[in-house]
Amino acid sequence: MKHQEKIVKLSRRQYERVRAQLSLEYRIVSEDKSTRAWNSTVTKNISAVGLCLESFHPLGLNSNLEISLRVPFFQDPIMLKGRVVRAAEIKLGEIYGVAVAITDIKPEDRNKLQIELEQIDITCLLQQAVEQGATDLHLSLGHPPLMRKTDKLQAMEYDPLGKNAIKRMLFSLLTESEIEYFNKNFELNTAITLVTISGTYRFRVNVFFQQGIIEAVFHAIMIPVPKLKDLHLPKIMNALIREKSGLIILTGHGGSGKTTTCAAMIEEINSQQQKVITMLQQPIEYMFEPKQSIIRQRQITKDVHSYSKGLEEAAYQNSDIIVLDKIPDVQTLELVLATAQSGCLVILTIPSSSIIAALNQLIYVFPLDRQYYARKIISESLKAIIFQKLLNKKAQPETRIAGLEIFINNPESANVIKEGFFDKIPGLIQTGTVLGMRSMEQSMIQLFEQGLIDSSMVENADK
Repeated sequence: MKHQEKIVKLSRRQYERVRAQLSLEYRIVSEDKSTRAWNSTVTKNISAVGLCLESFHPLGLNSNLEISLRVPFFQDPIMLKGRVVRAAEIKLGEIYGVAVAITDIKPEDRNKLQIELEQIDITCLLQQAVEQGATDLHLSLGHPPLMRKTDKLQAMEYDPLGKNAIKRMLFSLLTESEIEYFNKNFELNTAITLVTISGTYRFRVNVFFQQGIIEAVFHAIMIPVPKLKDLHLPKIMNALIREKSGLIILTGHGGSGKTTTCAAMIEEINSQQQKVITMLQQPIEYMFEPKQSIIRQRQITKDVHSYSKGLEEAAYQNSDIIVLDKIPDVQTLELVLATAQSGCLVILTIPSSSIIAALNQLIYVFPLDRQYYARKIISESLKAIIFQKLLNKKAQPETRIAGLEIFINNPESANVIKEGFFDKIPGLIQTGTVLGMRSMEQSMIQLFEQGLIDSSMVENADK
C-alpha cells in the first residue's frame, strides 16, 4: 500500500533534473533493429524522463539508444530505451554532449529511479557541504543552498531553489510518519544518516514553514564520535565522568558544540567503564557502538512518550548514567535533581549565555515560592557546570575548537548557590583552579600556549 501511494504522488510530480554522475552503457539501435557495440560513459544530469551524457563519438539526432543505467546500491542496472533529442560538440572531434529523451522504461523502474534521484540530489548537496568544511546547510526559497562555514554563509554553485525543489528533496529523506508529523505540527526535528559510496554522513534536521513555504536547516554531526583528547578538552573532564552520582551541566549558545562535548564524554565512558547509560534525546544525534558499556538511546515521542517518563523508567532499567538534552518542565527538572541525588550521574545539555544564566534558567522553572528550594536542591546535587564557546583554530581558520569555562561545586560554591549569591561565582572560578575550575580567559590562554588559537582570541576573551 505504501509503495502504491508513492506511485500516485509521482504521477502528479513534475520531473526535475538532478546533477549526478551515474555510470551507464549505451549502444545504438539501427532501423533494421541491428545493434552496435556497447559504449561506457556517465550522465551529466538526469531525470526520470531524460538524461544528458558525454559521448566520445558523434550521435545523430533521433538516433535510438539502448541504455543500461547503473544506480548506486541497486543490485541490477535499469534497462531503458531513449532517443537523441540534442547533440553538440564539446571538444573538437573528441567529446560530444548528448541529450536523450527516455522513450521506453518499465513504470516501476521509472518510479524507483525518480525516488532514488531525489535522494541523490540532496545527498550530493550534503556531501559536498561537509567535504567543504560546512557545519550547516540551509535550504531557503530563492537562494542557492547556503553553507555555514565558521560565522559566514556561503552559496553553493547551484541554481536558486524553488518551493517544489525544496519540498521534493526534503520529503525524499523523511519517512511517511515524519511527513505526517510535519504536516500536522508545521515543524519537525529529526536526524538522518546518509550512506554513500564515498562514506557515511549524519545530520540533525530542522524542517519548518516560513510564509507558507517549506524550508530546512541541516547540521552536520561528526562521524565517528570524537574522543575527549581529540577535542583538546582539559583533564578535569576525565575526572567528572568518573563521578558516581550528581548533576553535570553542559551549556553554551546554540551551535557551541555542547552535544559534541557530551558525546565525547559518553564515548570515553563507553570505552573505559562498564556502565549502563540511558540517553533521552530529541532527536538522537550521535550514534554509539557498544563497547564496555550498555548504551540505550531513546528518542522522545518515538521510543518513550516524554523526558519525565523516560527518567521514571530509567530507575527500573538499572541505569548508572542518564543523559538529557532538554528540560521541558518543572516535573522533569524535579526528577533530574532527585535522580542525581539517588546514586545516578545525570548529564544535562541546555542552551544559555553563561554559567550564571544556566543556573537561573533551571531555578526560574520553579514558581517563585519554591525557588529557594530549587537553589538548595541544586546546590546539593550539582557536580559541575561547563560553559563553552567555539573558537577559530589558528592553523585551520575554517575549523573550530571549544573554549571551556568550568565551575566545580564544593562546600563554598554550594553555599553561594543556595543563598543565590551568583555574582560571586566568577570570583570562585578565578580562585578555584586547583580544583579544576577555569575562566574562559584562562582556557583561551592555555589553548594559545598550545598553539591552537591566535592571540587575538585571548584579547577578546570577554566578548
